[in-house]
Amino acid sequence: MLQLDTDDKKSKILKAAAEEFIEYGFYGARTKRIAEKAKVNKAMLHYYFSTKENIYKEVLNTVFNILIEKLNSIEANDIKENNVEEKMGQIIDVYINLFKNYSSYVKLLIYEIISGGKFLPQIIFENINRIPVNPMTGKLYKYFETQIKKGKIRKLNILQMLISLISQIMPVFLFQPIAENVLKKIGISNLVLEEFIRQRKKFIFDILKNGIYEKNMKRRK
Repeated sequence: MLQLDTDDKKSKILKAAAEEFIEYGFYGARTKRIAEKAKVNKAMLHYYFSTKENIYKEVLNTVFNILIEKLNSIEANDIKENNVEEKMGQIIDVYINLFKNYSSYVKLLIYEIISGGKFLPQIIFENINRIPVNPMTGKLYKYFETQIKKGKIRKLNILQMLISLISQIMPVFLFQPIAENVLKKIGISNLVLEEFIRQRKKFIFDILKNGIYEKNMKRRK
């Protein structure tokens, strides 16, 4: 859940609101429940945010920035920039850990998207330069662009490749709670799911690795 200064009333409201919106979505969420969870009255809620919409936008913005910060941690790690396959493995690790540890945040963003995406476009626009797959400023995009120019990988659509990566990882963790409940009911350990995730990671890596090289291209690290 949101890591905020819980001694601050506004932070308590945001933390409670995040839990409420993740569980019920924007339209199902109730400010009364948010106030009760935050242990403040509705007048205090109104003082800080005025409307449920304002609380929701603040929560979305906070969640989006947390996820972007985690994605951008790829560039912060110590790794040889010319080792393409190692970089790919690192990217997959970061994305899998992101969806595993922050699945509730991802769920909230997906709910926003399938509900029409009324508030998310503005948040994306305000943070566009920080998005790692941005063709203009994204460091992750630039990394693969450089490898193409150096002839280390074949010419490909980088944005499509990164979107494909995300789409291959995300469903596993969106359905994870359901899978865990099913396994529990039939008496199978969650270790089965962990092994599936490990296999999934290798499968995605192999697909990406095979997709970035020409058939006759020497695989240079």
